[in-house]
Amino acid sequence: APKWIYLSSGGRSKEFHLAVAAWCAAHPETKLAFQPSTFEMSLGAEALAPLYAVTELVACNKEEAERILGLGATEMKELLAKMLALGPKIALITDGPNGAYISDGAQKYFLPLYPAPTPPYERTGAGDACTSTVVVALALSKPLAEALAWGPANSMSVVQSIGAQKVLLSREKLESLLTNAPAEYRATPL
Repeated sequence: APKWIYLSSGGRSKEFHLAVAAWCAAHPETKLAFQPSTFEMSLGAEALAPLYAVTELVACNKEEAERILGLGATEMKELLAKMLALGPKIALITDGPNGAYISDGAQKYFLPLYPAPTPPYERTGAGDACTSTVVVALALSKPLAEALAWGPANSMSVVQSIGAQKVLLSREKLESLLTNAPAEYRATPL
């Protein structure tokens, strides 16, 4: 069994999602990273309760979290707590230029955007780059605050040009950015 599965858009089948949930329940050695798409959000949190229950990390942006939870504008600490109440062990919520937040229930952190050398050229792919990079850091057993720092650093690279994949950072370049990050680029407890 793989150590991690990353589910972003699982197609247009509720049954598929429930099959993934059943497989993960039968293989607890595999961790699931779940980034709900518009389809998954349209099903509602209750319909996907078995999937949320076996999720290691759920990731979305602030507006998506509010939609998943059926809430209006909500304070970030409450959003993190309510996303965790769905069942995931970790919730990652991005808030565009306002930074990113992560919680495992016991620990909660905020991180500002990684300072970019130039203003963003195209934001497409920034959320995917952040989430996938946080998952990689967790898979490498990085502590929660450090794992959070990996994500926005890679997003900063992605927004500098069109075409998210060609500017994803190598691990070496990412670690160099983090080593040389400005003092204000630190995860702070909420």
